[in-house]
Amino acid sequence: MPTPYSSINSHLWNSSSFSTSEYLQVFECYLNDLLDKLDNNVSDLAKQVVLNGGKRIRPVLVFLCGSRNSEFAENLLKASSVIELVHVATLVHDDILDNASIRRGNPTLHSLHTKHTSILLGDALFSFALEIATTFPDTTVCRIVAKATRETCSGEIDQNLFVNDFEMSPDKYYSIIKNKTGALFSASCAIGAHLSGASSIVMDSVCGFGNSLGLNYQIYDDLVDTFGNKSSFDKTLGTDFASGKVTLPIIKLLESLSGEEKNSVVNDLSQKSENVDFLNYIRELFGKNNIHHACFDELEKQLAISKSIASNIPDTFLSQSLLNFISSFDSKIDSLSKNLFPNLLALN
Repeated sequence: MPTPYSSINSHLWNSSSFSTSEYLQVFECYLNDLLDKLDNNVSDLAKQVVLNGGKRIRPVLVFLCGSRNSEFAENLLKASSVIELVHVATLVHDDILDNASIRRGNPTLHSLHTKHTSILLGDALFSFALEIATTFPDTTVCRIVAKATRETCSGEIDQNLFVNDFEMSPDKYYSIIKNKTGALFSASCAIGAHLSGASSIVMDSVCGFGNSLGLNYQIYDDLVDTFGNKSSFDKTLGTDFASGKVTLPIIKLLESLSGEEKNSVVNDLSQKSENVDFLNYIRELFGKNNIHHACFDELEKQLAISKSIASNIPDTFLSQSLLNFISSFDSKIDSLSKNLFPNLLALN
């Protein structure tokens, strides 16, 4: 159990003097105390999912974009909590939609309780996040979070409307994941910059960076679902393929096939064929058409765009901080890139 935030002399420390890891340690304490404010049963369920680990990327972005000029860190902690609560709420709902049984190495909430309970908890987390956002002196944080939440939900809705649409273009795929993941990344950067008193030029720059980084992160997550292995990733894999979600690996595969072969594969995919022979055939097509390399080449191209945006942020300290943050993903991408074949049999 995290140390109570109330026992930390938060008024004595300045956020700019803290490292990212130190900030996250205090953040976990702050978040735990916030969840105590919920009704008992709701608080217990919320702690199961909110304090269940996670990379806390969005809180880190709030911190990196806000710590330079922020005199006190409590507003950053509060804003980080708002963003993380919205994010976890989407995960609770996603796990139900994907019928995922594992998240962060532990059973998902809906696999321990009912789906109804999980849906309502996700709604409660959304509501609690917006309630906290209204406690800032002006409406800026609340407006940014509300807009990002709406865009995130729009991305999720679009993705579900395009399930089994194997004519989806790359542009449509990027549009969906820009909303689904990019919106909260962008909001995290925007809120941090706003709380630090950044100029409108810096605000625009970090928002663009957040959108770009979010797109890259979702591509990476989609590649994890296709190429990851259970021993390396603490969540259910292969759910995108099983549920008919059209992600980059399938888009790249269909782009590589001739007309007749593509029609045949699309027909079998549309029928949700789970025949082992068919799944092995798809695996062979991935290898034959170098889909693994095509996907990771695309990820590298998109990452270069994020790095370019970060390099051009008109604040040298912030620019370098965000570039360092991106570089922390290099080893993870390199490790995943060594898994050459899709895990299409993971759910069988």
